[in-house]
Amino acid sequence: MDEELRWVSMGFDPVVMTCEKYDVNGYRFHTEEHQNSRPDPKTINTGVFTEGDNKVDYYGRVGKIYELTFKRGREHLSLTVFKCRWFDPKKGLRHTPSVGLVEVKPSTVYAGADLFIAATQATQVYYLPYPCQKEYLKGWEVVFKVSPHGKLPDPNDDDYYNINPMTYEGVFYQEEHDDVVRNNEDDDLGYVDLDPNDDDARIDGEAVVNQRDIIMLEKLNEDADDEEEPPPPSDNEEDMRDSDDETGPQIDYNSDDSYGF
Repeated sequence: MDEELRWVSMGFDPVVMTCEKYDVNGYRFHTEEHQNSRPDPKTINTGVFTEGDNKVDYYGRVGKIYELTFKRGREHLSLTVFKCRWFDPKKGLRHTPSVGLVEVKPSTVYAGADLFIAATQATQVYYLPYPCQKEYLKGWEVVFKVSPHGKLPDPNDDDYYNINPMTYEGVFYQEEHDDVVRNNEDDDLGYVDLDPNDDDARIDGEAVVNQRDIIMLEKLNEDADDEEEPPPPSDNEEDMRDSDDETGPQIDYNSDDSYGF
């Protein structure tokens, strides 16, 4: 048996520490009590999701946050756990896989006794109620998974098909690689060998190796080359002539004879 597991099996100290918020996995979680006490909150940080051993998705809200301490002599081991108010995974959860929609009914309550999860098992979610309260939507809320702080989700196939490279302001995702970028022989992209011993070689940043990223960047360069250049300045003196220089009959409005006075 692992030494830490043996340590935990002996039980934790009866005196535990509680907290109102906790940062883990790139998220900041708040307890419901702390969330409700915040005046005019800009964010809601109580939504939590975890996947059970039976492949059932559990959604709920963080009720309490405890830090358990397992002592052995002068040494101690700490474990943070969330006590959650889970929604009923059967009556309070419905999926629409065709559009990737997940809905929960917060009024339902999970009847099981396993209300605790380790903080490292938690994924933050946000629940958005429907503005339209039709009968089949009443009481249901849409689940949105929150991206961890400082980490954007990896692009999928739909992202590549819908991105306009001329207006895209994000960063093209790329995997780590060796110093050689190679493509299939059927491609026109060829390959590039980066020789670290070459004094003339200079490597700035990371090379793009994802095939779809390369195609996207090539399309970006093609669109940039196709942009129309501004017309050259005209050499025609008539176009550059000021309108005040146009010739024609001149009238002296200061002359007394002009008005017959």
